[in-house]
Amino acid sequence: MKGIVLIKFNEFIVERWGEFFWDDLLTAANLTSEGAFTSTIIYDDQELMILFRLIKKKKNISIKRIQQAFGHFFFSAIYPHIPASANTDKIKDVFEFLHKVQNLIHSEVKKFEPEALLPEFIFIDETPTTLIFHYKSNRQLCYFCEGLVHGLAEHTGQSVNVCQIECEHEGQQRCLIKVEKL
Repeated sequence: MKGIVLIKFNEFIVERWGEFFWDDLLTAANLTSEGAFTSTIIYDDQELMILFRLIKKKKNISIKRIQQAFGHFFFSAIYPHIPASANTDKIKDVFEFLHKVQNLIHSEVKKFEPEALLPEFIFIDETPTTLIFHYKSNRQLCYFCEGLVHGLAEHTGQSVNVCQIECEHEGQQRCLIKVEKL
């Protein structure tokens, strides 16, 4: 996992629960990196998973809710870093933006970061008000993706409902995310 994700997670935790809680998490986690993250370095995915589990234990919040909240936070944090060539500044539709992520943004990121392990969005069904896509990722951060979609909706000024109609965490073979415009 790229260090930028862990750096933004640090910011998310500090904003939500303060610097002392972040320090407490790092002490309890005993991470290989010791919590010294650099944006361009790739870290073991398990470092983030360990932090999720510790927050669940210390704050009695489900990992699902933690990932969703972090995803929402992360969208606004990462949006300014989207390559200018993606022309996302004019997009005001959640569905259009999600297609742009899969069809252009991820390929642009791969040009600059060939080792990046990005999720794939496989679009299954779309109507003017509903989009269903398969969120495909070995990291199983589907709840994080839900939060990203909520952050995107806030950015575009659209109201949406986001849910999973299939989820690997619930024993299904894949994660299908359904986004409905309200």
